Amino acid sequence: MIRLSFITPLALILLTLLPALWAFTLLTPRRLAPWRFWSSLALRSVILAALVLAIAGAQIVLPVREVTTVFLIDVSDSMTPAQRERALQYVNDALAAMPAGDRAAVVVFGENALVERAPGPIGALGRLSSTPMTTRTNLQEAVQLGLALFPAETQKRLVLISDGGENAGRVADAAQLASIRKVPIDVVYLPGERGPDVIVAGLSAPAVVREGQDIIVQANISSNYATGGRLQTFVDGQLIGEQELSIPEGSSTVDIRVPSGETGFRRLEVRLDADGDTEPQNNRGAAFTEVQGPPRLLLIASDESRAANLRNALLAAGVRVDLLPPSQAPATLAQLGAYAGVMIVDTPAREMPRTLLEALPAYVRELGRGLAMVGGVDSFGAGGYRRTPLEPMLPVLLDPLDTKQQPDLALVMVIDRSGSMAEPVAGGRRNKLDLAKEAVYQASLGLTPIDQVGLVVFDDTANWVLQLQPLPSMVEIERALGSFGIGGGTNIRPGIEQAALALASTDAKIKHVLLLTDGIAESNYSDLIAQMRASGITISTVAVGLDANPNLVDVANAGGGRSYRVTSIDEVPRIFLQETIIAAGRDIIEQPIEPQLGLSSPIIRSLGGLPPLYGYNGTEVREAARTLLLTPDGKPLLAQWQYGLGRVVAWTSDTQGRWARDWIAWDRFPQFAGGLADLLLPPRESGLLELRATAAGPRAFLELIAQDEQGRPLNNLAIAGRAVDPQNQGATVQFQQIGPGRYRAAVDTPSPGVYLAQVAASDAEGRQIGVAVTGIVVSYSLEYSAQRENLPLLTEVASISRGRINPSPETAFASPNQEVGSVREIGFPLLWLALILWPLDIAARRVMLRLEDVAPWLERLRRRRPSVVAAPEASATMTRLGTAKRRATAARPSSISVERSGIDAPTVPQTVVPTDQASQGRAPAPPPQTTEQRARPTATRPEAAEEQFARLLAAKQRARRKSEDR
Repeated sequence: MIRLSFITPLALILLTLLPALWAFTLLTPRRLAPWRFWSSLALRSVILAALVLAIAGAQIVLPVREVTTVFLIDVSDSMTPAQRERALQYVNDALAAMPAGDRAAVVVFGENALVERAPGPIGALGRLSSTPMTTRTNLQEAVQLGLALFPAETQKRLVLISDGGENAGRVADAAQLASIRKVPIDVVYLPGERGPDVIVAGLSAPAVVREGQDIIVQANISSNYATGGRLQTFVDGQLIGEQELSIPEGSSTVDIRVPSGETGFRRLEVRLDADGDTEPQNNRGAAFTEVQGPPRLLLIASDESRAANLRNALLAAGVRVDLLPPSQAPATLAQLGAYAGVMIVDTPAREMPRTLLEALPAYVRELGRGLAMVGGVDSFGAGGYRRTPLEPMLPVLLDPLDTKQQPDLALVMVIDRSGSMAEPVAGGRRNKLDLAKEAVYQASLGLTPIDQVGLVVFDDTANWVLQLQPLPSMVEIERALGSFGIGGGTNIRPGIEQAALALASTDAKIKHVLLLTDGIAESNYSDLIAQMRASGITISTVAVGLDANPNLVDVANAGGGRSYRVTSIDEVPRIFLQETIIAAGRDIIEQPIEPQLGLSSPIIRSLGGLPPLYGYNGTEVREAARTLLLTPDGKPLLAQWQYGLGRVVAWTSDTQGRWARDWIAWDRFPQFAGGLADLLLPPRESGLLELRATAAGPRAFLELIAQDEQGRPLNNLAIAGRAVDPQNQGATVQFQQIGPGRYRAAVDTPSPGVYLAQVAASDAEGRQIGVAVTGIVVSYSLEYSAQRENLPLLTEVASISRGRINPSPETAFASPNQEVGSVREIGFPLLWLALILWPLDIAARRVMLRLEDVAPWLERLRRRRPSVVAAPEASATMTRLGTAKRRATAARPSSISVERSGIDAPTVPQTVVPTDQASQGRAPAPPPQTTEQRARPTATRPEAAEEQFARLLAAKQRARRKSEDR
């Protein structure tokens, strides 16, 4: 049915102006002929209505009967090849019966959804070319994509072809959206066809065990046939045993005994190799157990000697310690979870694995563990930790707050890119120029926002790669480093000259050039070095290889800088950072200082008098941090703050003989080291918290049991929970009390991997009860679980959206009888209509035209045509009028002459026409004329006589109409 719709319906209120127009027009005096009056009113009404409808955005909606059907085909791993063929055959049968004018589209989906065919008059499908991820089934994404594909002006229908085994998303939410849009979802259920399959349905282990106890693990196995196999057991990735099994049909369990090992998390895993199994993806199971005992700390040091004193002091304080280099340190949350805290001891950031740097923030923030950074020449800003994931975690700022007291640096690096820099290093994966670029990047980590940096590269000529400018973002620096490659010869002078000119025009307090080259070049720039030194610009040189120019040492000495000769290009990045730090002179302060007490702390009060220090890393304390020790000028030495659920500590001096030699020899240094460990660790538990996790489908359930030392339940606790997914992304977990001392929460576990959960409980007064941590391992996707089909879910989807279950292919394009229309805008045509009618309205009111003005030839034709009938009465009337005319003409001259002469005119006797004569139509006899009248000729013009005759005739007609009205 054709109907009207409006973009702005509120504008239709203006139609109330029509009654006002009619009332005003009808109540005012009329000065127009009736036909003009009513025509003008009608035209004005139409014009006003057209304008109002145009303002309201009037549209004509034409009914649409064409149907677009989108087929959603499940191609996840739970769908066997036979099921996929059945789905494809169903779609082809439906396309064969598609009526002319209808359209179809095809979407294939697994974990994600892809468009196989866009809406249109498509033909039969040969095979499906789109390849979504098939390890999960996300029906919701498929339905949402199908809804987005529909053209606007069409009837709409979705056909979902699947086994219903949803294990990602919520298709019920998408079905609600389809119901709101009145799009039915027809479901075609394809039940699974499984072969021989053995499944490790789960692995059960106690949440907590004591150190020294054995862990009793129970593996749950499900099989649809009887077979045999071999079961392997792993602890923290290490194989500890295997056994042969006889696997019966149905469900069975296997008990495994595992030693607990040291304090921390134990990741337990079993792997089953079954004879005749067709799906090995689901033959794994894993669980977590926490082994409780004395806490362990992980010390990370690139040079073991730098952490030896601290390790010995911690051991003396009764703390368990593992000392590892960065390359061997655990880099995942599951592995880090074995430690209560991590200390990074004088280790540069470039030697820390990227995965470890990214895992440590979640380790502290989400799991509530501790982190400490111990100072030295390769720590804090001097170690290149600016703009790394660890910088926001530290309780100190690496950049100075008071820039007026800190010198700013303008640094220009001049890098050799000659052909010799193409020599491969580090096993052939990179060349010298690649490491030179990394050195530039490392040098930028030693700069602050108040500094300036530039980069010049040279071969036989020199070019700016990064103009001297305030420190840009890391993205801009990396883009500049990627913009150049290997060049030709070697000419150092142009590069130094470009750097000197740029530095001469800047107002930085410190101006420095850093030159790197690996070859011999002409020493033709000694005059430049002298000029630079005179203007306050220093230069340091880095000579790579034995064949580098030996004169570079003299260049550095003359330029007031330092000279480095390296035989291994791998040392260059460290040297560049070190040189930047030395040139800036703010990250390392070496001078004797007396530590000052800051905020009161038990570990500091118990130490008594503190020995002096001989250096520290320059930092600034954050506002929210606690400064326990500081320098005489207020810079932090020992600071701590809360980061998420965990704690972070910064000790800005070292623990070796360079700056803290008096502290190492101090008899209370082990007590100080133990205090550092106490600052890291969470408060000791005053009660007992046990956190258990149970995986159930795409979710896991956490259960917390809270008791005091006497075993009494702790109720009404405030519980803060966090869960961390395999990508180290944290989410809040909400707990509810379900019984005395028992609390429960649910966690989404959509993808395989390790999930860690941590809770911190406190009582009504805010006192912390304790912290508990557990892990959840999702070994494989639910796509390979025992329960894959879900017909009730598909039935619910069809019910919500008012769709059909298992419709025949021939009805896939049946009209769903939706109120869909094709919209046509009529706003502009209405405006044109108003514009056209407006001149007609003006014409109806203002333009007065006679027939002879429009078509004079019609008037002439009318006059020439003789009368058809000569009525006797009309002839008599014309005779009387002619007599009267002659009488009036004869009388007019004498009257005029008498008036002109000034003589009274003689009275002319009037002739009275007898009544009987008048009634009989006879003309009265003319009065007798005088001699003068008879002698004067009549001089009447024919035009005047004709005009007078017309007036008399008109007067006669008016008199007749009046007599008839009476």
